[in-house]
Amino acid sequence: MDLLTTNETFFFREEAHFHFLKSIITDWDRRPLSIWSAACSSGEEVYSISMLLSDLLPGYSNWSLVGSDLCRHALDSARQGIYPMSRAQGIPAEFLKRYCLKGVGELEGLLQVKQELREKVSFYCINLNTNLPADLPVFDIIFLRNILIYFDVDGKRSIVERILSRLKPGGFLFIGHSESLYGLGLPLTSCGSAVYYHEPAA
Repeated sequence: MDLLTTNETFFFREEAHFHFLKSIITDWDRRPLSIWSAACSSGEEVYSISMLLSDLLPGYSNWSLVGSDLCRHALDSARQGIYPMSRAQGIPAEFLKRYCLKGVGELEGLLQVKQELREKVSFYCINLNTNLPADLPVFDIIFLRNILIYFDVDGKRSIVERILSRLKPGGFLFIGHSESLYGLGLPLTSCGSAVYYHEPAA
């Protein structure tokens, strides 16, 4: 069965997650930091994360961000980083001014995420319902939000097990607030609203 795609997303969706992410980043030491948005659709989640990273880690370039989705059309949009201004309401005003360009002329009514952030992000077409690419690295933090609701228990378990193979022990997994991993028997401990800590092996 192919993975269902909905492409429904917006900037800074589920704000509580970004407060939790901020607490992680604020306490981060100078190790490299890698984050994967595993169902990124047209990229709003990825760029929301990148704005937060850039704001909290000024002058620190040792972070990387990967976005993936099954829909190639959505990924093409994500790479361009161009969105209707009507989608900007979730972006904090200071971030909108600092990290986005306002379209003029034939681009009026649009915004584009600045090149400095677009260059920090890599996008890949990945089907989470099949084996993950062998060259996909491991990550400190993974966002897997609002996709598991479309699967039964076995389907959810299979997807999350694949995801965990790319999450470092001691890393964090974010899922949608309407989703649950209850009863899946995975090495995860809840540490916030729809946030899980990946337990290191004993």
